[in-house]
Amino acid sequence: MQIKKYIIAVVILIAVLSIFGCGEPKEKPVPDAMQTIERIKQIRIGTDAVHLPFEFGLDTGVQGYDIDIGNEVAKDLGVDARWVKLTGYNHLFDVLKKGEVEMVISAIAIDPIHQEEFAFSQPYYESGDGIARRFDNNEIKDLASLSGKKVGVGEGRPGDSFMATQQTATDVTIVKFPNLDDALGALNRAELDAVVGDEQIMAFSGFKSYRNVTTHSADINKYQYAAVVRKSDVELLASVNQTLDRLKESGELEAMQKKWFQDVLAQAKAELEEHEQEEALRRSPKRIDVRINKVSGQFKMDSLDGFGLVLQGPGGEFRSTPILTTGNRGNCKFNRPIPPGEYKLDMMSIFKTTATVTVQEFPKTTLDMLINVSDKDGISIEVK
Repeated sequence: MQIKKYIIAVVILIAVLSIFGCGEPKEKPVPDAMQTIERIKQIRIGTDAVHLPFEFGLDTGVQGYDIDIGNEVAKDLGVDARWVKLTGYNHLFDVLKKGEVEMVISAIAIDPIHQEEFAFSQPYYESGDGIARRFDNNEIKDLASLSGKKVGVGEGRPGDSFMATQQTATDVTIVKFPNLDDALGALNRAELDAVVGDEQIMAFSGFKSYRNVTTHSADINKYQYAAVVRKSDVELLASVNQTLDRLKESGELEAMQKKWFQDVLAQAKAELEEHEQEEALRRSPKRIDVRINKVSGQFKMDSLDGFGLVLQGPGGEFRSTPILTTGNRGNCKFNRPIPPGEYKLDMMSIFKTTATVTVQEFPKTTLDMLINVSDKDGISIEVK
């Protein structure tokens, strides 16, 4: 009797489990993208709208280079584009995987890791990582100069993985931000030494929003942007590639690039080049012209004729041409350019004294040294 009751209980349990299921619930299969598009009469496109000029917010909507491309994909499908604004690079892929959008386009680089699970369209833009720094931090100029520095990256973006694996810069403190815009804001506030990320995005945002920031083309970690769909959505991928082919062949893709950022990037590049030229001039050796004025005194200025001045300092020893005087004025010059720094001016053979002269960093290559001589005030020296 007990065995019979046990068998009956097992049968009932099996029947219940067969009705209600057991264990972890299975993931709901993601429907085919083209079937969903046909049913809802729109294509849902995910984007993280913080990447000027590729995608950025406009009131409650979005605009940008990528947005124009996505709208063209929708037009060729004969439906409307519904833009789904998401936050975070990795979150874009999660939402696509779950079937909550049919496509993602958000300045996404083609990379082998995501290619294992997702399908990328043909590339529509050549890009790569650059290095952003503040204008007043001139020691940041290449990857090696990031050693020992605090560097921001956009979490999940190509610069994030690149900085985690590169071997050139050592002892780098990496700070991850939800997006590059937040990283540039921290750099602008001098909370970071540099930011490594998509060169065009940083150059555009820096020029438009962060006037203390400039971006160098570091020629590192090149990649291409593409739209992303699920691997199973072969028909949608083919349609996206057909749209990109059409835009390339017609010249519309190039026109979109000019519309959104070519002028701004050219202006940002020109600004950087101008700053670098000024910086080079500031640090360059200076040719110094010397003027000697007799403000008061009993000595005769012509007694200085033929004497010279000597500057000694970090750049070496520099001798002036012989002094020539006319009336109460005299002049000479240092023909050899003198690097910026602090120098001792030896005038013992003339005025029985020495002085300290600072050759400052100026955005020019010729400086004037004014020496005023008087019985009352002695000798005063000014370099300007």
